[in-house]
Amino acid sequence: MNLTAEKFEAMKIAYDMAFKAAFDAAPTVYEQFTMTVGDSAHTTVKLPFMEQFACMRRWLGPRQIKNLEGKIITMTEDAYEETLGIRVREIETDNWGMYLPSVQQMAASGKALWDQLSINALLTPKAWIDNKAFFTTDRKFGKSTICNKTTSALSHATFKTARQTMFAYAGHAGEPIAVNPDTLMVGPALEFVARDILENDFELDSSGKIAVRNSCKGLAKLIVNPRITGPYANYWFMMSCAGPIKPVAVQKSKEAALVSKNRPDDEGVFMEDMAIFGTSAYGSAAAAFPHLVYGGIVAA
Repeated sequence: MNLTAEKFEAMKIAYDMAFKAAFDAAPTVYEQFTMTVGDSAHTTVKLPFMEQFACMRRWLGPRQIKNLEGKIITMTEDAYEETLGIRVREIETDNWGMYLPSVQQMAASGKALWDQLSINALLTPKAWIDNKAFFTTDRKFGKSTICNKTTSALSHATFKTARQTMFAYAGHAGEPIAVNPDTLMVGPALEFVARDILENDFELDSSGKIAVRNSCKGLAKLIVNPRITGPYANYWFMMSCAGPIKPVAVQKSKEAALVSKNRPDDEGVFMEDMAIFGTSAYGSAAAAFPHLVYGGIVAA
């Protein structure tokens, strides 16, 4: 069969439709614990960090201006790509349809990029703007201590400790931050431990023998994140996710989209006997606000 522009166009239309359908259908979890920042017009995003939270003061005398200089979380986009090559002979013989699942997988991978970046931001966070580790026991907001780390395994007791610790957070002026720890995120290895905590009517008391009413039931939404595995399998995160500000910031500069070099006169077709389809995306993620997430950093 002859290689014609019509054949290439038919293939491109089919691939575009398959990509869009697969992209739209691909499930994600990152939206539940992240906030999206940035846009396609900027490669870098700067998030000012205010020193006082959830508290207005009575207006007596001049305004008290909060100085944000030096309190900046800077995020710079990275580039990501995935590329598929299809031999021209497959197009000539109308066998290009067998690559539709590969195109659909590229779409799912492009959609999953934000899941990947957001959980990596929590599992391996960079130092925060105060040069301390993001998860630490001795961060200071003014004179107030913000402890957002434990090395203890997830249990009813540590769940309660995490909630009470977060409720007690205060800002630089000593006012309560009013954090509401409403979400528990774990990996597959801790799913049933988490469900016992959040869903069972009863729990065993400290002797391990007598069932008592489970006071933790329904206190948080459960996220089972399939990317918390391997050396991080025992990690768990108590988070405040109901408000507009969330623990993790995702810089989504450009979503993945399908692009191609597939015309008969394209260089790849002529020189390498191959049509090229690919995706590209630009963005990053960062653990942004330590008072909104309490990490159980537990070795596997």
